[in-house]
Amino acid sequence: MNPYEHDYLAWYHRHTHPGTPFDPRSLVECARAQWTDHPQLAGAFARCTRAWDRNELYTYFNSPADRRTKRFAANLFLAHPTLGTLIVDVMTDGSIGGIEYLDRVMGHPMDIGELRMGMLRSVCRDVGGRRWN
Repeated sequence: MNPYEHDYLAWYHRHTHPGTPFDPRSLVECARAQWTDHPQLAGAFARCTRAWDRNELYTYFNSPADRRTKRFAANLFLAHPTLGTLIVDVMTDGSIGGIEYLDRVMGHPMDIGELRMGMLRSVCRDVGGRRWN
């Protein structure tokens, strides 16, 4: 089978791929330590036992078939000791849709505190610059 045929078959069977086994324990520990106000999300991570890697920058935890029915709710930052800063996609049903490896995306380590302050400054600047008539 040539490389084109191999890629085509992988694309064709993408919705029936069972995913690869995934051990969520380190993510559960990080979620418990950092998201004390959302303990249910640690439980949601504990249910992430299969993974579908989109590429080296993003991993899905919902199967391709489920992705069509689940809806995005919010992003949360999570600092992981070996994976770096992660952006966690939380779905409306409380499940974890996937994680984006922010350090890999940006090409250098990111600090969650600085990211939050930057977002706050951006919101304040946007709101402060508007005219309210």
